[in-house]
Amino acid sequence: MTDKKDLLKKSVLISIILFIFSAGLSAQSYFIDYYGIVSTEIDENMSKMTSDLYYTQLTEINNFTITDKRTSPNLKNRPDISVFSENALSFFTLITKDSDSDKWITTYYVIDKANNEEHSKQKKFDSFYKILMEPKDVLRQTIKQLIENDTSAKTLTSQTSSEALDLTPTDISSTEELSGTWTGEDNIRKIVIMRGGRGFVIFKNGATMNIIVELSGDESNKQVLITQKGHSNASFYPELQRSAALTAAVSAEPIKWTLTLINGNTLKGIKETLLPEGNSYKQGTVSVIWTRLN
Repeated sequence: MTDKKDLLKKSVLISIILFIFSAGLSAQSYFIDYYGIVSTEIDENMSKMTSDLYYTQLTEINNFTITDKRTSPNLKNRPDISVFSENALSFFTLITKDSDSDKWITTYYVIDKANNEEHSKQKKFDSFYKILMEPKDVLRQTIKQLIENDTSAKTLTSQTSSEALDLTPTDISSTEELSGTWTGEDNIRKIVIMRGGRGFVIFKNGATMNIIVELSGDESNKQVLITQKGHSNASFYPELQRSAALTAAVSAEPIKWTLTLINGNTLKGIKETLLPEGNSYKQGTVSVIWTRLN
């Protein structure tokens, strides 16, 4: 009788060991580079708090190996794809204010550079406080779905008007395809591109700039050219000291953007404008990334 009991115990123990071993084999491990929060709508302290919260929750997810790649508590632009590693997934979050309401929009991005893929999911929150209070398990589920790119993640993505996107330049045949509201620069609240190649830029200081939107280049290398229309205004140069901006506005060349459309909802390139040089200014270029809000 004792032998039968011992045999049964051994059998059960072996079954448990085999189950644990097989589960361990089937569990997928992920290496993730964490780049933090991208936002121009919240201050540095709030951004750091949110960024630290996401980092903590990421490190608590089983089978995730997290590398902290944050260089600033508050990024103004999306991390450059060129800095991403092909040996790990890259994760960051874009937080913006809905231009038509008091809601906050959070877009989670997972970049798989090795496979040239971008996966994103967008959520709306009634207040910023609710972003911070979102249950940990909900955030874990969202990120896991994006990383694993499973069926439920694709469904959720479709419901929130985001897609698994290719990072290569998007073919574009007309400026009509750019119509909508965009965001991305530190001192700009939003950019509105309308049908017919017209639009306007609204600065955070209240100034409004009219713009002309055109396409340039051949079919294999189409670029988006955006040019200031009308006279310059000192408020178009919030980076400059006010006295320098007032002087510059008298004879400044129009501000220009030369951009490439990526994944249908991102414009990336350079901006030709006036840059601070001590108490004065100089002509120069800066890298910019715009993201479509709607």
